[in-house]
Amino acid sequence: MQVRTVRDLGAMVRTTRRAHGLTQADLADRLRVSRDWVVRLEQGSSRLETQKVLDALGVLGLTLEVANAQPTRTTTTTTTTATATAKPAAKTRARSATTGQFVPPGSAARKSTDTAGTTGIRTSAVATSDPFGFLNDRTS
Repeated sequence: MQVRTVRDLGAMVRTTRRAHGLTQADLADRLRVSRDWVVRLEQGSSRLETQKVLDALGVLGLTLEVANAQPTRTTTTTTTTATATAKPAAKTRARSATTGQFVPPGSAARKSTDTAGTTGIRTSAVATSDPFGFLNDRTS
């Protein structure tokens, strides 16, 4: 069986434990953990100690094999979707020269910048590789 989630792993442990004729308490005794811990393992809790999970697999005769699997992607063939999901290389963000805060797109202050040049607003291009690039061009 291929395990893709922690719930899948828990279901496999439960199925194997039952196939071996063990109760949750029996498995807990062999692992030196509480029965509640076994319940959480079988329910697929993601907050269990990895070594104990591996010990539980060993007690049940299960092995863990890790394979390098390619992630599955759903691709769309329409041009509209591909264009809509493409990210721009850089964004232009307007910053108030007096307060230093960003001005929301479409605000009156930003529109005055677009029509009147640099009145009260400073714009800077922020490259996607350096999200803090605007800090380098500050004038005190």
